[in-house]
Amino acid sequence: MHHRPPFQIVDAMKQQERQLFDRNPNQRQVSLLKDDFGIDLAKERLPAIGAIAPWFGSARLLGPAIGQLLEGANWVGVPFAGSMSELPYIRARTIVVNDLHKGVITLARVVSDETLGPKLYRRLRRHALHPDDLAESQTICRMMEERAGCCDTLDEEMILQWAEAMFVASWLARSGSAGTKSEFDAKLSLRWAAGGGDSAVRFQNAIRSINAWRRSLRRATFSSIDAFAFLEKCKDLPQHAIYCDQPFPGGPGDKYKYHFTLQQTKRLSVELLRFRQARVVSRFYDHPIVRDLYPESEWTWHHLSGRKQTNEAALEVLLVRN
Repeated sequence: MHHRPPFQIVDAMKQQERQLFDRNPNQRQVSLLKDDFGIDLAKERLPAIGAIAPWFGSARLLGPAIGQLLEGANWVGVPFAGSMSELPYIRARTIVVNDLHKGVITLARVVSDETLGPKLYRRLRRHALHPDDLAESQTICRMMEERAGCCDTLDEEMILQWAEAMFVASWLARSGSAGTKSEFDAKLSLRWAAGGGDSAVRFQNAIRSINAWRRSLRRATFSSIDAFAFLEKCKDLPQHAIYCDQPFPGGPGDKYKYHFTLQQTKRLSVELLRFRQARVVSRFYDHPIVRDLYPESEWTWHHLSGRKQTNEAALEVLLVRN
């Protein structure tokens, strides 16, 4: 696999965004080749909503660039899945998606399933934008997290109920609270003025995106284990790749339910160096800690413009080795 210079990645992002937004928003496409399953990716529609849950600190704007940097990989491992906003752009034959957050992994599993996905869609269509719906879903999510921690398996109905509650708790609450320590304490996203987007429209658009997300996730398998245990299982082979988007230590990063310490961040930077043949792509904000742990002697730095949770512009970097 070869990686493109930064200006080519930026050009590719602009081209893909034109393709995305010049079409009907419910039928966004990108021009890609057929994969090894014979799926015509040129006709495969991308989700109109770019995240399976409105995750804190997600990389919604960088999906096209991340997909370009992983181009040529047949197998991609994602140890920190979060919102999964990058997955529709990753065209590997096999994608293994992991996160310690069992709620979002359960949601993704159900959405990807040909039987449970449509059932989830029909259940979600019955929900209204109301504080009682949000509070009930948050209670179910807390209960399911406790149950999943002490039980080996959940039956199909409980898995479906958890996915439904996770979706509602994420999309009815204020955007960007999913994945944080206080995600199930968030209040209903109500607008009392005409400015900005409409919460009910956002919720309905998220529901309508489920079918497109099922197409994006159908090549994925899922796990919910520690990131270091996940990386131990990843093979260092040609045409394999790792996409790493760890919670950054300190500051806003400490809001994550499963946050990372500085010590864990240092350990991760060392663990990733063992990959000599597999491509590794890591996402960060440009920060002195990152510059110290990911030197340009070992990593190729690609500078891109992103957004903070406050919607302020932020200098982000995608770091690549191999």
